Amino acid sequence: MNRMIALWAHPRSRSTVLERVFIERGDFEVFHEPFAGVAFDEHSAIPHDDLDCGLPRTYEGVKSLLRATLQTSNVFHKDMCYHCLDELKADPQFLLEQQSVFIIREPARAIVSHFAMFEQMPLNAIGHQALYEIFCLITKLSGKIPYVVNGDELARRPEETVSRLCDHLQLEFRPQALSWEPSCPAQWKAWRSWHKEAECSTGIVAPPDTFDEQPLKSHPHLMAYYQVHRPFYERMNQFAQQEHS
Repeated sequence: MNRMIALWAHPRSRSTVLERVFIERGDFEVFHEPFAGVAFDEHSAIPHDDLDCGLPRTYEGVKSLLRATLQTSNVFHKDMCYHCLDELKADPQFLLEQQSVFIIREPARAIVSHFAMFEQMPLNAIGHQALYEIFCLITKLSGKIPYVVNGDELARRPEETVSRLCDHLQLEFRPQALSWEPSCPAQWKAWRSWHKEAECSTGIVAPPDTFDEQPLKSHPHLMAYYQVHRPFYERMNQFAQQEHS
């Protein structure tokens, strides 16, 4: 029987590089943010490339595509809960028919990275709150705490982190999927400008030791965004599968 795995993320969480691992595995049909077309179109302020990429533009259309693909192959889709939060909250059946994994990153770094791409980003687009709401809903619906990956832990210890994730998902761990040739997978073309670093990469790399907090300090609204979203990160990070040295 084929399986559907959902990687629920917030922007700049390192979710795209984890998605790349599943592209490299070769045993899943991989969808990159298919629900983004529900939230945005060509007239949206958010930076985008070619949104006319053949994906449906409605929630039900995307869901139907994922379900249809599942009939012939395993499915992996990565998306942001804030793209379709209300629809997901009203659709427990869809949430329960897939294995959900959540990826989070400390919001200061995520916000600064996001701001560098999209200065007009609204509060909800930081994404941690929407992610937490769906995390709590799946916990309630399933009676089990979903698996949580810390994106910075993934960057520091990619092999160990991906191996543990594969164990959880009962997948064969394929270490060869952790390296690749620099390229832009077809799935990324609608949002290519967001993934230049991932496109040029050959694997998952460790984050720099230093972090410039100046953008947070010099833009009061960014600090306000941080203060709103940090508690949701802290709550979810309690459940992250991490190596503690």
